[in-house]
Amino acid sequence: MPATNGALPGRILVVDDEANICRLLERFLGRCGHLVETAGSVPEALDALARDRFDLVLTDLRLPGPSGLDLLVEVRARAPGTRMILMSAHADIGAAATAIDRGVDQLIIKPFELEELRSRLDASLARGRAEREAERERERELLEARLRQRETESKIWVLRAAHALAAAVEAKDQYTAGHATRVTAYSLRIAEVIGGIDVLRFRLAGDLHDVGKIGVPDQVLNKPGRLTAAEFDLVKKHPEIGARILEPLIDDPLVIGVVRWHHERWDGRGYPDGLAGDAIPLPARVLAVADTLDAMSSTRAYRSGMAWDDVLAEIQRCAGTQFDPRVVEAFTQALPGIRACYDDFMRPVVPLPLPVAG
Repeated sequence: MPATNGALPGRILVVDDEANICRLLERFLGRCGHLVETAGSVPEALDALARDRFDLVLTDLRLPGPSGLDLLVEVRARAPGTRMILMSAHADIGAAATAIDRGVDQLIIKPFELEELRSRLDASLARGRAEREAERERERELLEARLRQRETESKIWVLRAAHALAAAVEAKDQYTAGHATRVTAYSLRIAEVIGGIDVLRFRLAGDLHDVGKIGVPDQVLNKPGRLTAAEFDLVKKHPEIGARILEPLIDDPLVIGVVRWHHERWDGRGYPDGLAGDAIPLPARVLAVADTLDAMSSTRAYRSGMAWDDVLAEIQRCAGTQFDPRVVEAFTQALPGIRACYDDFMRPVVPLPLPVAG
């Protein structure tokens, strides 16, 4: 039952070699709602502590054999966090100083009023509960921090694996080397103009947008001539394959949406799902324009890259059919930055001179 003064009950061990004091305190504290056990010596108290957990130990200073101060040391070692109140029949300043130094919660001088004892005992129990709650909160925060760290580490490994897959795709075809990097750069320029797109997640989506080509046969990807209808059907599966590969690894609808729907068309004639208009997520619509820019301006096994002005004219011509007109407008506004990226990518890499020996 609850303590009579509204305080929460506790488990209390009373240690005194005078049996009548043990009985008195057991009855009184029991009426206050506490669960009480008694012991007449330090060994008996240690036996009780080995059997059960106590919130507070109320012990006399002078006991047969080891003293209450000795018991305090044992309690601190065996049951840290247990509160301690020391009772003494003598106003022994030295004992009080030693008790405080060893961490006793309170020192009460016999004889004492029972109500005074209850007040001090309730205060000690309240402090104990507060400390335990604070400790639980620290442990919870530490656990959450560890979980966040593990989650971050897991995400890093997942992203490394996903990027490794994307790199493996580009390694299958010398003509597509660097494609994802260029498409991502162009896409980010358009996204800056159009707004409303999470840049970090969109960058990841650009890097991984063609990961599904890992499931397309090399002889199809690297075919020097025009693809047959059956071969093109195989290529058209790569957005769906990419989404299937990434869904168990990356729980991000923006990334998965770009990977799956970057070949959808504004007029609904794209693949794999035939989405149209605003049903296609905005990031996928943006990347579709950048993807086309790089595909048309790059040399492939079956054709040379188109001239820059011809590529721009074709993209603008397809606004409203293949592409979202608003995205094409943003693309046009972003052209200076896109052209700067293009020029950087097209600039030949000059090898560093080898060091001269001696």
